[in-house]
Amino acid sequence: MKVTSVMTPLKANIAVDVDGYEDIEFEDIIACDLMSDVLVVDKEDFLLVTSLTSDQVARTSDIVGAVAIMLVNGKTPQPKLKELAKESGIPILTTPLGCFEACYALGQLQKGER
Repeated sequence: MKVTSVMTPLKANIAVDVDGYEDIEFEDIIACDLMSDVLVVDKEDFLLVTSLTSDQVARTSDIVGAVAIMLVNGKTPQPKLKELAKESGIPILTTPLGCFEACYALGQLQKGER
C-alpha cells in the first residue's frame, strides 16, 4: 500500500516530506508507543503508527526498517524528530485520528487491497 493512499482516508498531512515519498509502499502496520517493543519486531517495510513525537521514533524507525511514520492524535513532530527523519529519508504523516481509529481505518484499507 502506498503511503499517499492512506492520506485522504486518515485525514493525514505530511509533516516531513522526503524525496520520492509518493512512491513509498508498506506491507504491514505496527502501532506502538514503546520503541523498545518496536525494536523486536521481525518485519521490514512497515508503517509505524505512534503518538510519540521524540527523536527516538526516527532512530528506531531507521534501525528496524520502517518506511514511514504516522503520528496520531493530531500530534506534531518535535524539531529533532523532523531533522532525523529527513536525514533518514523517512516521511512523517500526522493524523487527527486516535491510534485505534487510525489502525481500524488502515486495516479496512488493507482489506480493500487484498
